[in-house]
Amino acid sequence: MSITWGDLRSWRAAGVTSASDEVRRDVLALEKARDAVADEGVPAAWTGLARAAAVARQATLVGRMTTHIEGLADFERQVYAQVGPVTTIERAVVDIENDASAQQFSIDSSGTVSDTSPPQTFDNQFERREHQEGRRSQRDALVARMTAVLDQAYAVDSALVAARPQGSFSDDGPDYVVDPAVEREWATMSDEERRRVIEHIAEEQAREAGVDDFEVRVEDLEDEDGDGTDDDPSTDSRGSWSEDDRVLRIDEGNLDDPTIIATVAHEVRHAEQHKAIDDLPWWPWEDFDGPPGVSQEEVEAWEENFDDYKTSDDDGFDAYRDQPVERDAREAGGDYLDDLDADDLERIREEAR
Repeated sequence: MSITWGDLRSWRAAGVTSASDEVRRDVLALEKARDAVADEGVPAAWTGLARAAAVARQATLVGRMTTHIEGLADFERQVYAQVGPVTTIERAVVDIENDASAQQFSIDSSGTVSDTSPPQTFDNQFERREHQEGRRSQRDALVARMTAVLDQAYAVDSALVAARPQGSFSDDGPDYVVDPAVEREWATMSDEERRRVIEHIAEEQAREAGVDDFEVRVEDLEDEDGDGTDDDPSTDSRGSWSEDDRVLRIDEGNLDDPTIIATVAHEVRHAEQHKAIDDLPWWPWEDFDGPPGVSQEEVEAWEENFDDYKTSDDDGFDAYRDQPVERDAREAGGDYLDDLDADDLERIREEAR
């Protein structure tokens, strides 16, 4: 969701300071744990090959912990750097609210500014127009100040999203995180333009993956029987790829959510997975030519997975989520969305017109 005026009313610099302190405590705890692994991870009594193997694993683990700690420390510094901007935002919101009240305007949580002054009588049309123009000018000035504060808030959000360490979220965290500037642009677009952008992204991603001869459909995936009600309210069908009819389907009910962009990349990845399986070498002397960074063994694992594909209905959500083809597609969708910034979206919008 986009940042609203109601959201800004709850922004507090003290909360940012507290968050920075919490992250800093985590960094210190991780540093202590890393040092313990480095100093005590391999028992002194171990010798020979066992010790050599343990030392190698110890070095790998310490290296990974150090990389994560450095990323988290950089993130903590970025969080702390936002204390000043959030303080400015907090004060500006109060000032604007006070000025609006003094001028007899109200501001709702969506940021709509309404004139609450009592009705007035005028001697002539000139006085009426002059009064109305004056009120409009006051309202527009408030809106301009609010817009500037929202711009500052998006800058804070963008800085924090950009500073996230890789792998900073657990399995319980969000799969897809949107650049706030992209989220803001997406909110200004009509559903028709979103459809065009989605189709363009699908075609562009498919072209890069060597996938052709397919169709993109944006339709109601929640009401496939057409009776006007959600077939299964407990599920959220965002998208799918059908290898049989080569159709990439995206749910029209999720068009307002910019993470649907990642769903598009996710489903295109499924198409690429099938292509990679079709392209597996038939003979031992043939060269493997799969997706970049993917081994022949991984593609063979995809083939086995599709032969025994797990569904949420039959096998449970965890089994569905954790199978190789879904983990890979989820990562592909997340990587695409992570790399997408406002300039990329603007280019796509231009090309999709």
